[in-house]
Amino acid sequence: MQRLPLIGLFGIVIYVQAWPAKIPIQSYAMPGDREQGIIAAFNFTVERHNNNRMNPFKFGHRNRDMRTSAADTWGVTKKLCDDLQSGFMLMIAGETSRLHSAFLGVADHLEIPFINWDLSPLMPQDVGPNSMEVSMRPPTAELLADLIIQKNWSYIIYMHEGRNSQNVNQIYNFIHQKSNRSVRSEIILIPRDPSDFGDFLQKFNLQRFLSNEPKRIIIDVQTSYRQQQFLAAIRAAQFNQHHYHYVVANFDFSPYDIEVFQNGNTNITGFQLLSRERGEYAALKRHVESQKFYPTPDKNIDIESRLAFVHDAILVAKAAFEQTLRKNDSLFHQNFRHGDLFNRGYPGIFCHPRYDAKYEDRPFGTFEHGRAIVKALHAVQLGEKDGTLTGHIEFDRFGFRKNFEVTVVDLVSNSKSAFNKKETMEWKQSVGFIANRTVAQHTRKNLGDQSSKKIVKVATVLVEPFVMIKRGCENASKNGTECQGNERYEGYCIDLLQLLSHRIDEFEYEIFLSAGNKYGVKQPDGSWNGLIGYLLNGEADVVVASLTINQERERVVDFSKPFMTTGISIMIKKPDKQEFSVFSFMQPLSTEIWMYIIFAYVGVSVVIFLVSRFSPYEWRVEEMTNGGFTISNDFSVYNCLWFTLAAFMQQGTDILPRSISGRIASSAWWFFTMIIVSSYTANLAAFLTLEKMQAPIESVEDLAKQTKIKYGIQQGGSTAQFFQYSSVQIYQRMWRYMESQVPTVFTSTYAEGIDRVRNHKGRYAFLLEATANEYANTRKPCDTMKVGANLNSVGYGVATPFGSEYKDHINLAILALQERGELKKLENKWWYDRGQCDQGITDGSSASLNLSKVAGIFYILMGGMIASMIAALCEFLYRSRIEARKGRINNMQNLRDSLYAQLRLSFQGGAIAKEGSQAHEALKRQKASAMLPAQYTDPMTSEEFMSTSKNAFNTRYNTAV
Repeated sequence: MQRLPLIGLFGIVIYVQAWPAKIPIQSYAMPGDREQGIIAAFNFTVERHNNNRMNPFKFGHRNRDMRTSAADTWGVTKKLCDDLQSGFMLMIAGETSRLHSAFLGVADHLEIPFINWDLSPLMPQDVGPNSMEVSMRPPTAELLADLIIQKNWSYIIYMHEGRNSQNVNQIYNFIHQKSNRSVRSEIILIPRDPSDFGDFLQKFNLQRFLSNEPKRIIIDVQTSYRQQQFLAAIRAAQFNQHHYHYVVANFDFSPYDIEVFQNGNTNITGFQLLSRERGEYAALKRHVESQKFYPTPDKNIDIESRLAFVHDAILVAKAAFEQTLRKNDSLFHQNFRHGDLFNRGYPGIFCHPRYDAKYEDRPFGTFEHGRAIVKALHAVQLGEKDGTLTGHIEFDRFGFRKNFEVTVVDLVSNSKSAFNKKETMEWKQSVGFIANRTVAQHTRKNLGDQSSKKIVKVATVLVEPFVMIKRGCENASKNGTECQGNERYEGYCIDLLQLLSHRIDEFEYEIFLSAGNKYGVKQPDGSWNGLIGYLLNGEADVVVASLTINQERERVVDFSKPFMTTGISIMIKKPDKQEFSVFSFMQPLSTEIWMYIIFAYVGVSVVIFLVSRFSPYEWRVEEMTNGGFTISNDFSVYNCLWFTLAAFMQQGTDILPRSISGRIASSAWWFFTMIIVSSYTANLAAFLTLEKMQAPIESVEDLAKQTKIKYGIQQGGSTAQFFQYSSVQIYQRMWRYMESQVPTVFTSTYAEGIDRVRNHKGRYAFLLEATANEYANTRKPCDTMKVGANLNSVGYGVATPFGSEYKDHINLAILALQERGELKKLENKWWYDRGQCDQGITDGSSASLNLSKVAGIFYILMGGMIASMIAALCEFLYRSRIEARKGRINNMQNLRDSLYAQLRLSFQGGAIAKEGSQAHEALKRQKASAMLPAQYTDPMTSEEFMSTSKNAFNTRYNTAV
C-alpha cells in the first residue's frame, strides 16, 4: 500500500491511511513552543486521528525545532528546503514574526499547502491571489472595531509586541466602514522581558497621571504565557486604575482571569473562542498537563488558545485531504514508492533541482497536488460536531477565518457599590454583537467568615471639633486611665462612634491617629497616603473623620451615607466697626446729590425771579407819603432765594406767588423738596442708627477679582482637588493664582490657615470647609467670620475598604441617627452650645442716636446763629449811620449818645413816655398827623424821638417805641 505524506505545522508529518501509507505533514516548532505544550497538542490530535479506525487515512508527521535567530530568514529557508527533499505534502507552523516570509516564500514558490495555526501578519490587501496559506487564529480587527463603536470610545492605546501594530490600520478601516466615528490612537511597544512589565506600567501611569482622560488600552501580546504575566503585572500595580479599561486582544481570556479580575477594581474586556465544556477540551488539557510543559503547576490555569488552534489545524488538514480524495481517490497513487514521496516522477521536492546529484537532468517543478489541496482547504467547513475547539471554521479567499463566533466578557469595576458587574456578549464576524444573546450578571462580594470577634481599627485625624484631645490628656503617659485609649479623645466623631457602637453588634473599636494628620492624597505612583492609605494597606478597618466624599476616593474605598453636609467657604478677619465722623449726617445722600440740590436751589430761584418779573400779576402800585406813587415787586433776587430756601426747609414765608406761572414753579419745587427730604430722612435713620461692619469682600467673585487680599487653601486635601480639577473658569483662575504666589499661600493644616487669617490684618483669606469655618468663628478671640455662600456641596462619610462587613451596618445606623435627630444634636453640642462668642447679629435699631452722630448739625446751627448776630450788628451800625446823617448829628458826643439810646431801646424791648415829656408830645403829634391828609403830616424822625425820650427809659411804657 502507498503512504500519502501530509506536512503539518511544527514538523509534524501526518500520513493519510487510505492505504498502508501515511500522508506526511511537517510541523515547525519555534523557541518556547515545546515548553508551552504545542508539540504535545500535535501528538495528542494526530494520535487520536490515527487511532480512529473510521478514518480513511493516517497522518505521519515529523517535527522540526527551529532553534534559530528571528532574523535568520535564509537559515530557515534552507532548513525548509532540506526537509522538502525528504518529502511532505503539507506544512503547519505558527510563525507570525519576520520568519513568516521564509515559510510563505517556500509555500508560494513550490506550491506547498501551509496552515498557520496562528494569525498571518499579512493584511488581506497584502495577500496575493495565489497564496497557499490559511490562518487558524481569527483576525480581531473587526471585533475590536465593533467594541470601540459600541463603547463609544474616541481614543485608544494599542500595546503590542511588534508583530501586529499594523492591525490598527485594519481597525480604522472597519470603523470607517461601519460608522463615521473619529478615533485617535497611540501605539506603544511592550518590553520583551516580562520582568520589565511592572516598571513599564508604572512609567506609563506616571506619564499620564495628570490627565483625567480615560485610558482605553488594547493589549496584543504574542503568547498566552506572556499575556498571563502582563495581566499579573496589571493586578500587582501600585497605582489606582479607575481611569483604565483594558482589552485583551487575543482569545486567551480564561475563566481564571475572569474570577481574579471580577473581584478586583479593574475594568477589563476579554475574548473567548474555546469550547471548554466539551470533552475534547478536557482530554487535551489532561494530556498537555501530563507532559509537564506548563511553567506553573497551577491547575487553575487553562490551556491557551494556541493549543486549540493546533488541535483544529490537524482537523482542517484531515478535512482538506478527505475532500481532495473524495473527488479523486486515486490522486496520490503515483506519489508513493517504497515509502518515499515522489513529485512529478522524481523523489522529494527540491527548491534547487541542480543539487540533486542522482537526477542531474531534473527540471524544477512545484508540488503537483498543492493547488488541489489548497482549494480543498479554502472549502473546508467544520463545526463543534466535527470536534473543533474554536467553533465554526471556514476560510475566505484570502485564507482568513470567517463566520466565526466570539464570546466577549466585559468586567466592570465595582468601585461605587458592593456588587461586581459581568456582561457576556456574543459577537459574530460580519454580523456584529447579537443583542438578544447578551447576559449581564451582578454578584455580591463574599465577605468571608467573620465569626471570630475582633477589635475594629478606626483611623482618624485631629480636627476641631470632630476629634480633639481632652483637656489635661495632652501627655497620656502622665495621666490615669481616663486618658488612655479611646478615652483620650473627644469631639463630634468620637460621639458618633459611640452611637454607632450602640447600634452595631460586636462593634468594639480602637482609635488611632493618622501620621502627619493627613486625610489621603493619591501619590504620583498611584498609591495613597493618609487615612485612605491606611484602608488600602489594611492597617485600618474604618475611617471616621471629617473625610470628604469625592470621586477619587470613592473609586478606591467605600463610603457610607453622609453624616454631615458641608461645602467650601471663605474665612476672613472681622473688619473693624465703621466709625462715624461729625458730618455723618451727610452720608444718606452722596456728594453728587448734594451738589445737584444746590444747583437746583439756585436754578429754581432764578426761574421764579424771571417768571415774577414777566408776569403782570406779581406787580403792585403803592402811594407814597409825599403824594407820589411807586410800583413794586415782592420777588426780588433776595426774596426768591429766601422763598426757595424756606420751602426746602419746609418753613413758611410772608411772600407768596400770585401768578399761575409762579405757582407752577413753586409747586414743582415743593414736590421736589418733599421727595428729597423724605428720602434723606429714611436713609438718615439707617445710617445713624445701625453700626455695620463693612466686609471688604462678600463673595468668591469679589475675592477672585482683587489682588489686595491673598487667599489660600490647605494643601493636599479635597479642597485642593476641587480647585485643581474644577471646570469652572473662576476656580481655575483662583487655582493658578494660588500656585503662583511666593511665599506660598497653601497651608499644611486648618489651624495654620486660621492663624494666618488672624495675624495678617485682613490681608489673607482662607478657603476651608464650612464646618471648620463656623466652628473657628465661635472660638476666641472671635475675630474671624464667614462671608459668602458655599462654593460647593459635599458630604462627610465613614470610609471602609471594598467588601467590608461594616459598610451596610454603618449605613443603616447613620440613617437611623438622622431620622431620630441625634446627628443634629451632636452638631449643636459641638458647634453652638460650647461657643465662646456672641451668636447672631446685634439689632442696631436699639442703639441710641447719640451726640457723636449728629454733632455736625449742631455745629452748623451754631454757625448760623453766630452769622445772624454778626449780620444784625452790621445792620444796626449801618442803619445808625444812615439815621445820624439824616438827623445832622456831627459831633462824636451826640453820635455816641444816639448809639447808646438805640442799644438801650434794643435791650429794654420798649419804652414809656410819661405825660409832659418830650417823647409824649412827639407821639401826640405823630398820632394827630396820622388822622390828617398826607400833605399835612410831619412825621417825627427816630433821631428826634430818641433825643426826646432818652431820659424816659427808666419807666416802662405799654407802647413800644
